[in-house]
Amino acid sequence: MKLIIGLGNPGLEYKNTKHNIGFEVVKALAKENNIKINKRLHFSMAGKGRIAGADAILILPQTYMNLSGKAVGEACGQNMKDMRELIVVCDDINIELGRIRLRASGSSGGHKGLASVISTLGRDDFARLRIGIATEVHKGDITNYVLSPFKRKEMRNVAHVITLAKDALICMVEDGIDKAMAKFNKRKIGTS
Repeated sequence: MKLIIGLGNPGLEYKNTKHNIGFEVVKALAKENNIKINKRLHFSMAGKGRIAGADAILILPQTYMNLSGKAVGEACGQNMKDMRELIVVCDDINIELGRIRLRASGSSGGHKGLASVISTLGRDDFARLRIGIATEVHKGDITNYVLSPFKRKEMRNVAHVITLAKDALICMVEDGIDKAMAKFNKRKIGTS
């Protein structure tokens, strides 16, 4: 059973913010695979279905970003036998908008949602898909940046990177993390 978790913040005030791009990618994956994310489960909204021939649960934690580990820990405790089945999707301020980065394991890289997941699980050996949200150089506190919406002129790139990330998730499910990393880590929207 694949467990694909998009990190973000619940509530209308966060709906279109950069920090919620993980939610948007998982919603796009759900839409393409006719999975309804409409059940309250594990401090999250969740939906079950099939992706690339595999059973999957798609999860959008409702605990707010910095407490994502609470929802992920609950979901993993009840649905997972193998950490290789877990994929966490989140934004990354250190990657430019239009790029994604897949990893089989690793640190939080300063992402508080990932840090919460790693702390709760007590391990970092799970796959993650990071979606670049950087559109300019940032110094100091980045909170206002990640909690702001993308600019209108960036929306085309946002739509394309959501599609790219969705396709990378399907590839991960179908062919595994190594093949997905080889295929998608060097790509940028508009390239093949």
